[in-house]
Amino acid sequence: MYEITVERGISQGTLTFTGPNKSVQTKCYWNLSKKIPAGVYTGCSATTMARKKNSAGKPREAVFIPNVVGFSGIFIHMGKPPYEKWSDGCVVIEETKIIEIYNAITPKDGRNVKVTITDKS
Repeated sequence: MYEITVERGISQGTLTFTGPNKSVQTKCYWNLSKKIPAGVYTGCSATTMARKKNSAGKPREAVFIPNVVGFSGIFIHMGKPPYEKWSDGCVVIEETKIIEIYNAITPKDGRNVKVTITDKS
């Protein structure tokens, strides 16, 4: 099982990934006016985004978050500054970091990732 925690502040947060052989911590961002609800999301998966490309022109690496109330197609995926412009509710991190996380998760599309999102008080 793999775990991702996102602790959101006012305009940015910290994403922490933990797996059996890898840990990654990085800043994360989102659309400030359209963000997914805080909560625990199970059955998430490392996958690629069918209609979005990475900087190499290949399908964009991501972690899919299913069953988000009020949203469809929500991911943790790459973005570039200004990061919040890359989000339509998704959590956005640097491309090198999502590739590290994506490569660490096996199997792909395995529904073997738990994502927990919290808001700082």
